[in-house]
Amino acid sequence: MRNLICFAVAMFFIFPVYIDRGGDADGSEDKIKEIIEKVDEIVLENYVRKIQGFGTHPTGSEECEKVADFIYNELNEIGVSVEYFEWSKNGYEGKNIIATIPGETNSTVVITAHYDSYPGSPGADDDGSGVSCLLMGARILSHYSFHHTIKFVFFSGEEQGSLGSQSYVRYLYDKGEDIIADINVDTVGHAISTEGGNLIRTLTDESSIWISDVAEEICNKYDIGLNIYRHGNFGGSDHQSFIDYGYEAIFFVEYEFNSNMHTSEDKIENMNMSYLLKSCKLVLATSAKIADRNFEVRIKIEEPRMGSIYLNDRRILSIEEHYAIIFGRTLARVKVDGKHIKRVEFYFDGKIKGFCETPPYEYTYTNMAFLKHDIKAVAVSNKSTDMSKIEIIVFNFLPPGPPH
Repeated sequence: MRNLICFAVAMFFIFPVYIDRGGDADGSEDKIKEIIEKVDEIVLENYVRKIQGFGTHPTGSEECEKVADFIYNELNEIGVSVEYFEWSKNGYEGKNIIATIPGETNSTVVITAHYDSYPGSPGADDDGSGVSCLLMGARILSHYSFHHTIKFVFFSGEEQGSLGSQSYVRYLYDKGEDIIADINVDTVGHAISTEGGNLIRTLTDESSIWISDVAEEICNKYDIGLNIYRHGNFGGSDHQSFIDYGYEAIFFVEYEFNSNMHTSEDKIENMNMSYLLKSCKLVLATSAKIADRNFEVRIKIEEPRMGSIYLNDRRILSIEEHYAIIFGRTLARVKVDGKHIKRVEFYFDGKIKGFCETPPYEYTYTNMAFLKHDIKAVAVSNKSTDMSKIEIIVFNFLPPGPPH
């Protein structure tokens, strides 16, 4: 009991109740610096030990349920709004845990990790490291106000193919939720060399490179002790579910491969707590910076809708899969938010196909095409640009028409 009281007193001094109402909309340096300084290595270690203590906890197991209850109760004690999101897919059932810090807008920065483990593994690094970062984030960021809403989402079903995140992101997409970015944190607690301890990998698709730019800015401006190592996208974690539906996402992952991952030796004894501390600081600072950002321009492809079948520009059927299937020519229609929009550029497999300078911003692709292709739209304003990109499946046997 005395240890619990001491821990409670320590937490009071580490995380005082403080609401930041001021600062720039783009995030003051003092605010980011405070957030970084409040990340505590001992608390992170205690979270990882707690999760490891449940033993192996794959999706559907009693132990996985216990981990979910622990996360839910911890968030409840922190004082954030928390709820379960139940899902069922491919013969599996589970639930995600969602905690929300409301912002001035309903546009949302989503910070994600998965709490299920690989069967037979205690999951300390994969992904107790990510879960501990999110719990730390809820504990710290809940004492500040932000321009945009922040959600912490803990997924199950990741080890079975990101089933929990697929179900949740489809729900967000069907509701028309405005997701600014997904910050996915999966295995960020392992480093064995000096080089590995100073680098963290960021994986993004083309539309999401700007998130890596924000992370790099944080690394350069604040004394975290990390540099980012950029990668093209690899769909091996829950961030891919967001990308599949046209949202922008980044995957933070340790620089050095952890050979203990997916084994019984994925334990805290084989982790590097100093590295986890740095990773957590970078993730939270990046998230906070984005949550306070004013965007000059934002674009989102609204048609074709993912999870749909089209006959030319007519939507005829909804399907469970994330992609759109089009028989005939493809109509792309986009939503653009911002002022002084000069034009929207439309691309097909990276090649420019057309332009639109006035609303409604849309373009019909008339080129013959078969199977998987990418369409991309780029909004250009006087000061900035933004892009939206999706993957579609096309069966267009019609001959090319004149330029649209």
